[in-house]
Amino acid sequence: RHATGFTGTMLSVSGVHSTNLTSNPSVAARRSSRPRLVLRPRPNIPLAPTTHRPQQQRPRAMRSSSGELNPRRGRRLTASATADLEAGEPEPKLQPLEGRELLMRVLPCVLVASLGAFSFGYHLGIVNPALDNLASDLGIALNTQLKGLVVSTVLVGATVGSSYSGRIADSVGRRAALVGTAAPLVLGSILCGTAANVWFMLVGRLLAGWGIGAASNLVPMYIAEVSPKQLRGTLGSLNQLMICIGILVAVIAGMPLASDPNHWHNMFLFAAVPGLLQGLFMTVVPESPGWLRRNGKVAEAAAAETALWGAPDASGGDDKDDKDEKKVSTAELFAPANRRAVTIGTGLFFLQQMSGVNAIVYFSSAMFVAAGVESAVAASVAVCATNVVATILSGQALDRLGRKPLLTGSFIGMGISCLVMSYAIANQATWALAGPVAVIAVMSYIASFGMGCGPIPGLLSSEIFNPRIRGAGMSLCFTTHWVFNFVIGQAFLPVVEAVGGPAVFIGFAGVCALSVFFVKAQVVETKGKSLDVITKELAAAK
Repeated sequence: RHATGFTGTMLSVSGVHSTNLTSNPSVAARRSSRPRLVLRPRPNIPLAPTTHRPQQQRPRAMRSSSGELNPRRGRRLTASATADLEAGEPEPKLQPLEGRELLMRVLPCVLVASLGAFSFGYHLGIVNPALDNLASDLGIALNTQLKGLVVSTVLVGATVGSSYSGRIADSVGRRAALVGTAAPLVLGSILCGTAANVWFMLVGRLLAGWGIGAASNLVPMYIAEVSPKQLRGTLGSLNQLMICIGILVAVIAGMPLASDPNHWHNMFLFAAVPGLLQGLFMTVVPESPGWLRRNGKVAEAAAAETALWGAPDASGGDDKDDKDEKKVSTAELFAPANRRAVTIGTGLFFLQQMSGVNAIVYFSSAMFVAAGVESAVAASVAVCATNVVATILSGQALDRLGRKPLLTGSFIGMGISCLVMSYAIANQATWALAGPVAVIAVMSYIASFGMGCGPIPGLLSSEIFNPRIRGAGMSLCFTTHWVFNFVIGQAFLPVVEAVGGPAVFIGFAGVCALSVFFVKAQVVETKGKSLDVITKELAAAK
């Protein structure tokens, strides 16, 4: 039966072609001279007439796991995508990336933005090893007031930069704001590196401070908005990690000063490189999808989400309810619905600075000398390297353990370390082990700080604010950071002279104890939650 059907088909095709060929006499003569095998179909199988149609090239199709074909792109289709095709949908849905593939897609964008954090750390760390040499060259070696201005002017600029950067980012976008931040970073570095007098140095430090203040706000904001919720803690910790690496690089960059007193010029000029790279590469990374949606650019937001996460956000984005936003007023920022977020953000930065991290870093060199380590550079490298390692470990734990447990453990470890330092300093004249114990306490404090108190306030401030006020809210938080950073820097030595070092460190331990209660009572856990869910929980808990 199978053969009969096949020959019947061949006979019908032969009949079609024979009609055309025999119309030519020469061809007919040649064919008539050849022996032919005539195949006849069985009578009960009719031959259907056929028409000769040109072949059309069909697109390649692949079978999905359910056995369905996708003739459009040769992609594997899920059951839902197959149903969409049968219903007439033009294209199958894109599937979001997961795991390592998702991390590798987002990580380059985060690293580019984190160049601003590197500049932050480098400009803070560069002045300590270079101060004596630049003061000698600029003729201010005996002027304590001008030397203090060289150190503190960057903090004034940072306060101004952080105050306005959030509102600028709300107006022009996160990416454009970070591109613009590169300008004062580059210009300030060049002015400092080529300064022929102290006034050029001060202007350069002020501009660099403006840049790092803006970056301190914009970098965690951008990272939070481009990171998927399951990786936001790990990726958000890269901001603090790059700050620590920047400080460490600045300390190492100062080592040639021992043999070349003019090397400080090169140190400041090098600071222009990360700023320049930030300005260039931020032009090619995706914009924050949330900012695009809030400004009515839905198609661009979907394209950015696809570039970052492999597919558009099926929920419409964390910021879908905040379109057509107007300028945020101060009254709205402090409205009851936002009061809890403002309290958490500003409170954590206040407690971070008042817990004594900058004072302990300042005091660390003297403690290392008491322990027999004469090299101030070696002491600084040890402290910075410890901070880097602890921040790396924190990044691995943030999305597993959560923010609150790490913050609580961090403040407890810092408080105990402060008590040990206080005891060692008070008994250094009579206790042979006072120096080594103080050094161990310093390293323990820095490790505890890097595990929680260092990276988490910045990360939380980028997570807890309603999208509409996120720029203004983060500006307020980082302004708090820079103001109290300046206050502690100016007040620490006079207070030590008035009450003594042991009493000051006991005070820091008391602040750490207060911080533990603050975290327990006020801070919300944000691990694994979308930004939209976090803000709704805070609004409901007001």
